[in-house]
Amino acid sequence: MARMAFVLIGFALIALIDLIPLIRQRKKRAIAAFVGLFVLALTLSVLQVLNIEVFSTLGACGDFLKRIGLAYPA
Repeated sequence: MARMAFVLIGFALIALIDLIPLIRQRKKRAIAAFVGLFVLALTLSVLQVLNIEVFSTLGACGDFLKRIGLAYPA
């Protein structure tokens, strides 16, 4: 459970350092992008700490690029 505390504390510090200035400057698009990526990263981190198998994001990106025809030929 110590690892979970480190993950949560780390993400809380990141949010304090990066999100608060965006809110003060009222940059709505930047806030939306930050929150979207932040939630995704936090979710994946918590799942890994709980030893839940997480899909490979790099593999998923590669599969997507192959499907739309942007991959190098083998």
